[in-house]
Amino acid sequence: VFFSSVLRLSFQPLIEEEMTKTRLKRRVRQRESFSRARIILATFAFVIFVIGTRKIGSEPDEQRQRFVHLRGGSNSHNKNLVWVHSDSQAFNERSLATQATHLIIVAGHSVLISGDVENAARDDSVWWLYDYQRNRGLPQAIVSHIQAGIKLALEDENSLLVFSGGETRSQTGPETEGGSYFRVADALQLWHGRDVFSSDETVATNEASTVRARTATEEYATDSFENLLFSICRFREVTGVYPTKISVVSFTFKQQRFETLHAGALQWARNRFHYVGVDPPASTGFNLEESSAGEKKNSLVPFQTDPYGCHTDILQQKRKERNPYQRTAPYPLTCPEMKELLSWCGPDLIPKSQVPWTIG
Repeated sequence: VFFSSVLRLSFQPLIEEEMTKTRLKRRVRQRESFSRARIILATFAFVIFVIGTRKIGSEPDEQRQRFVHLRGGSNSHNKNLVWVHSDSQAFNERSLATQATHLIIVAGHSVLISGDVENAARDDSVWWLYDYQRNRGLPQAIVSHIQAGIKLALEDENSLLVFSGGETRSQTGPETEGGSYFRVADALQLWHGRDVFSSDETVATNEASTVRARTATEEYATDSFENLLFSICRFREVTGVYPTKISVVSFTFKQQRFETLHAGALQWARNRFHYVGVDPPASTGFNLEESSAGEKKNSLVPFQTDPYGCHTDILQQKRKERNPYQRTAPYPLTCPEMKELLSWCGPDLIPKSQVPWTIG
C-alpha cells in the first residue's frame, strides 16, 4: 500500500499532464470537427441559395415563354418580342390611304393561335386549322397570300390593301382573320417586299415602302362573297369613294368563284377586276386536284344557283358557323349607297342601276 501510494504521488503530475493534453487534443479535434461541420453547412447553404436564385431568376423567363404564346414574338432569346414601336409607320400617313383608288383584297382563311409568329409560314400549330386543312400547306399559302398582296400594293402607290376576314373560330376567342394577317405582316417584316421563302439575300426590297400606311383590315366577312362585298365598303369607309379597280389574292382554284360569280353578282366590270392565284408547293401536302374538286362541290356549284349566299343550306350553314360571336356588320350605315346591295338575296342578279358604281 505504501509503495502504491508513493508511486501514485510520484506519477500524479505526469498523469494529470497527460490527461490535460488528452483533453486539449479532444477539444482541438472537437473544434476542428465543429469548424468542418460549419464549413460543410455553409457550403451546402450556399449551393441551395445559388440553386434557389437561379430558379427564382428563371421564373420570369418561364413566364415570358408563356406570355409570348399570347403576345406574339419568338421563343428564342435572340429574337425581339416586340415588332410595333412608336416610330412604326402609321396608318394613313401623309393621307396615302384616303387617296387610294385601287382596292387590293387578301381573303383570310384562318386565325392566329400562337405567339410564335416567326413560324407562321411553316407551322400548322400557329394557326387554327380544321382537320381537313392540316398538312396541306395552309401556313405557306397564307403567308404567300399576304406577300402577294403587299407586292401588288408596292407596285401601286394609289392602292389600299385590305386583309379581310372576321371572328370565324369559336375556340380562338374573338380574334379576326384580317387582324391575324396584319400581325403576321408586322412580325415577319413583310411590308418592304421581303420573301420569307427565299434564301436569296439579294432579292430586292423596297425600303421606302408605304404599304403599312395603306393597309387596313375588314373584320366581318365569313365567306369569299363577303370578303369582296365587305372590302368594297371598307374601302369606301377609308377613302369616301368606291374603288375604280379591284384586285383579289387567294388560291388559284377560287378564281372562277371570285372573278365570275362574285364580281358578276356585284355587277362589277370584268375589265376592272384582277385576280392573283397563289398556291403552296405540292411538297407541303397541298393537292390542287383535290382542292379543286372540293371547291366545285362545296362552293362553286352552290354559288352558281345562289349568287348571294342567301338560300342554299350549305352556304347559310357556313356563314352561321363562321359567325360564332353573332357579329352584325355595320356596312348598311357606313355605306348607305350599298344598302340595297348588302341586303339583296336574288336569286336574280341585282340590276346595275341599284349598285353605287357606274363602271359598266
